[in-house]
Amino acid sequence: MARKHRKSLMPRGDIRPFLKQYALVGAAALLVGALAFSQALAGLDKTGRSPLVASPFRNPVAPLNMVRVGASADRQRIEVSDPERAAAVARQSLKRAPLNPSALHMLALVAETRNDGKASARYVGLAEKLSRRHVGSQMLLAGQAMQAKRYAVAIEHIDRALRTEPEITGQIFPVLAEALRFPEFRKYLSIALRRQPPWRDGFFAYAAAQPYARSGAAQLMLDLSDLKDSANMRGAVALLVQGLAESGETDLLRRLYRHVPPATVGLRTRPAEATFGDLALLDGAPPVAWGVSEDTTNGAVVGPGSRPGMVNISGWAEAGYGGPVAAKLLWLPTGRQNLLYSGHGDVGGSGARANWDVSCVTPDKKVLLASSVDIFTGGRGDKSLGFSVPADCPAVLVELSVRGSLSGAASQIDIADVRLVRSGAD
Repeated sequence: MARKHRKSLMPRGDIRPFLKQYALVGAAALLVGALAFSQALAGLDKTGRSPLVASPFRNPVAPLNMVRVGASADRQRIEVSDPERAAAVARQSLKRAPLNPSALHMLALVAETRNDGKASARYVGLAEKLSRRHVGSQMLLAGQAMQAKRYAVAIEHIDRALRTEPEITGQIFPVLAEALRFPEFRKYLSIALRRQPPWRDGFFAYAAAQPYARSGAAQLMLDLSDLKDSANMRGAVALLVQGLAESGETDLLRRLYRHVPPATVGLRTRPAEATFGDLALLDGAPPVAWGVSEDTTNGAVVGPGSRPGMVNISGWAEAGYGGPVAAKLLWLPTGRQNLLYSGHGDVGGSGARANWDVSCVTPDKKVLLASSVDIFTGGRGDKSLGFSVPADCPAVLVELSVRGSLSGAASQIDIADVRLVRSGAD
């Protein structure tokens, strides 16, 4: 199982560089796209035109949508194109409609362009007093709160924005996912998620799909005692379990597996400790349960063996293709183990191969403990692959690989009664 790592661009414990990024992206580039200048209030669609064909002269908010706002070239601050004109447009809009959070928000962005934090805070504070449903203002307030390290307040503003305009999740979720690596931020986010906001499961589904956010997402789930089964949660946990196995975070994986609702990992009851050492486990989320490749060029089917504790596996690979077709992660005691099986295969041509690999999985590396003979050429009858589990090995990965011939027909292997016994046991 190949492992991919994403190196952080900043020290894990230092949130300060991220605050500047968040303030910018959250308040400007991220949210200027998301704010749409409170189009619900203005009655505008995504193009900036009113579906009611409301003239700018009839709609005092509409001219604000013509002002260009974005990030500076160095992405360190917010820039409003032609701030003098933008401020004049905002003030004219206020004259025509005094209860106007969009205009106040524009004045706040102009102040941000001029590096006038006090004026920006004053204008956006007034905008919030008029409406807590103005998305741009909420996110600008979130960015300011993040800079002040008032994380609980920042998350409260983010929550309001997401509840008001759920469609901005595509802009907000990447920022939240990036912040998961900071334990202090994660602590306050977990408090907000305990209130079960409507975007919670969707966020987990997004974060679980980002390799850099999986560890933080799993730890965040562990902080929540009220998780409910849902389609989003099933997808998220399936990705997390697989991703944590690939990164070698097997202890976090096991704790998450036992923490989420059983149905979320495809079980009827909560897994017991023995579940994690059961080679014959077919139910549940891979790779705690058996996982198989579903590629059309190579794959496998795993089913129960002739007796409890055993499985049968059929694997195949087209000519020119191959790789791991079935895998199972196991938490085993220190000592000698034997993988027992019998099998035979139909070789589609020269170069075909099928074998077992047993590896120790750690956060730093995957160490091969044992590899079997070629099952295609090993003959019929019972076979045994012995290996020793080191004392410092947190989890063991058992993989069956099938590689097709260099040319010709597909190759197939049928393995029966795969089982695991401790050395010296019957």
